[in-house]
Formats: sequence, C-alpha cells, structure tokens
Amino acid sequence: MSEYKDHKNGDMYETKRFRVGIRMKLIGIVIASLLISTPITSLLNSLIKDFFQDRIFVFIDLILSIIIATILFSFAIRYLILSPIRKVEKAIEKAAEGDLTVTIENNSDDEIGRLSKSFNLMVTNLQKLMNNTNDTALKVMNYSNQLNSIAEENSEATEQIALSIQEVSSGSESQAKSANELFQQAKEISGKTESASRSIQKVAERAESTNERAENGNAIVNKTVQQMNDIKNSVRTTGELIYSLKERSDQVEKIVNMITEISDQTNLLALNASIEAARAGEHGKGFAVVAEEVRKLAEQSNRAGENIRQILMDIHLGIQNAVQSMDQGKIIVENGIQMIGQTGTSFQEILNNIEEVTIQTREVSSTVEQVNVGLANMVTMIERVAVTTEQSSSSIENISSSVEELNASMEEVAASASLLQDISDDLQSNLKEFKVSKPSSATLS
Repeated sequence: MSEYKDHKNGDMYETKRFRVGIRMKLIGIVIASLLISTPITSLLNSLIKDFFQDRIFVFIDLILSIIIATILFSFAIRYLILSPIRKVEKAIEKAAEGDLTVTIENNSDDEIGRLSKSFNLMVTNLQKLMNNTNDTALKVMNYSNQLNSIAEENSEATEQIALSIQEVSSGSESQAKSANELFQQAKEISGKTESASRSIQKVAERAESTNERAENGNAIVNKTVQQMNDIKNSVRTTGELIYSLKERSDQVEKIVNMITEISDQTNLLALNASIEAARAGEHGKGFAVVAEEVRKLAEQSNRAGENIRQILMDIHLGIQNAVQSMDQGKIIVENGIQMIGQTGTSFQEILNNIEEVTIQTREVSSTVEQVNVGLANMVTMIERVAVTTEQSSSSIENISSSVEELNASMEEVAASASLLQDISDDLQSNLKEFKVSKPSSATLS
C-alpha cells in the first residue's frame, strides 16, 4: 500500500493499492470510445448502406467513427479531467484571494485527486498557521499592554520611591531618637511581662487545685447518684412487699367473711336445735344446753370476725397510706436522681471549663515566655537599628541615583512596549485579509 505524509504536521494520507493515473484514464477513454462508437457506426452503416457506393460508404463510415469517438472522448475528458481541474482552479483562486475556508471534494486516485488532497492539506495547515499567528499576535498585544502598564506603574513607583527616600533621609535622625525611646519602653514591657508571667503561673496553680476539688465533687455526686439508685431500688422492693401484704390482707378478709358466714349459720343451727330441744321436753334438756353453748360460741366467733374485719380495714387503710407514701417517695427519689444528675452534668461542665482554663493559662504562660524572649531579641534588634540608621543615611544617596537609572530604564521599556504593540496591530491587520474558519470549512463541489 502506497502513502504520503505531511512531515510538518504529521498528517498521513493513504492511497489505494492500485493507482489509476490520468494516462491510464486517457487510454481507457480512447478504448471505451472505440468500443462504444463501433456498434453505433455499424447501426448507422446498416441504415445508409443502400444509399451510397462502396468507396463513399467506407469514407462515410470512417468519418462517422471519428465523429462519434471524438464526441464520446470529449465528454469523458470534460467529466473526468477538465471538471476536476476547474474545481482545483476555483479553489486556488479563492485561496489566493485570502479565503482559507475552501476545500475540494475529490475522491479519485489520480494526479488531480492527489493534487486536491495536497491542496486541502495545505489549506488546513495554513488555517492552523493563521490561527496560531493570530493567537500569538493577540498574546503579544496583551503582553505589550501589560508591559506598558507595568512600565507606567513602575515609573510612578520610582517617583514615589524617590519621594519616600527623601522622607527617609529626613526621618533617619528622628528614627535614632525613637529607637532609644523604644529601647527604654521595651525594658519596661519586659518587666511587666515577667510580672504577668508570675501571675499567670499562680492562676494556673489555682486552676489545677480547683480542678482537683471539682473532680472530688464530681466523684461525690456520682456516689450520691449510686446511693439514690440504691434507695430507689429499696423503695421499689418495699412497695412490692406492701402490695404483697395488701393481697394477703385481702385473703385474710375473705377468710374472716367465711368465718362470719359459718358463725351465722351455726347460730341459726343452734337456734333450730333449741327449738327442737324444747319440743322434746325432758329428753331434750341436755341437747338444749349444748345448743345454747354452740350459739354463744357462734356469737363470740361473729364478734371476733367483726373485730378482725375492723382490724383489717385499719390495716388496709394503713397499707393504702403506705402505698401513697411509697409512690410519693419514689417520685421524690426520681426527682432527686434527676437533680443530682443535673448537678453531675454541671460538675462535668465545670471540670471541662476548668480544664480549658488550665490549658489556656498554660498557653498564655508559654506565650508570655515567648514574648519575653522576643522582647530580649527586640532590644538587641533595636540597638542594631540604631546602628543601621546611621549606615542607611549614607546609602540613601546611592539609592537615589539607582532610582533615577531605573526610571530611565522604565521609559525605555515603555517605548519598546509601544513599538511591540504597533507591530502586533500591523500583524493583525494583515491577518484580517485572510478568511479562516476554525470549527468547520466551506466546501467547493
């Protein structure tokens, strides 16, 4: 398989295994014209053969063959060669006018097709070149504008620097005086920070002591909560026993009721026995005595049952009061547990706050120590500043001359930026003469 490649952009075009050139097409056109013209000539010869002599007929046959072959050949040449060449010519004219969006559609594998592909590749590369050149021109313009702005800003800055240098020169003497005053103030601040450090250390010690006491209080609260829970469990157990006692007293009341009923029935039986004994006369006297004793025992049992019932009623009343007291005690215990829990939460918050205060005091103490170190360094630096201010006075004159040279350089940079901007404007004006389309291209068909 043959191929050719654009070495600049790396674009690859592949051709077919068998390439048909213009020469082969011309030979094919000639052969096709002869093959097509022969049957047409034969048909026409058969129609006019009877009207001409043999010698004239041969001459007419030759002329007809040439005319038909020429007509077919001209149509084939126009379609296969001249029309693609005109497309290429129009595309080249548009490209010469600056329209780089034009392309040629030609899928043939001859010299014209390869020329069309090469033209399309050239236009694509020119579009890329124009786009890149345009982008570069825009960047150059932006950079030149930025450079011009920077040059102007630097020029203004150098002027401000010159004024500042004059002010620095006039203020160097007052700076030396201020350095001495600052040295004395730094000593006073150092003494105050040492005193503050000692006070903060005492605060930290008190915070730690308070933290220990709060931890002890929190432990007592937790122990109290445990005891209140034990009391709650004891109250619950006592309540269960009282409810059990109430149930037992109810059972005893039922038994007393049964005894009362039995005594009533016994009294009734004794009364019936006395009646029967009276009817029996002398024979029933002994039985009457027994019946009377039974009646007395029944009455005593009935009175005893009433007394027991009264006692049980008092016991029930006491149990009800005990139950109410237990319920109230349970509520009080639960409220106490809740309040103690809130107290424990408050103690925990106090512990957290004290711990935060302890940490902060330690941090402040560390910071104060660092401040002390910084103050010592600052005192040393202030002494150096006093020496440096004397040296800076002699350096200010050199800086002034350097600023003047820098100002002159900024003016040269501004001039170069303006020249660069003019060049980029000219380049963009030249690029506007070309028509370039990035996303899509106009096709010439």
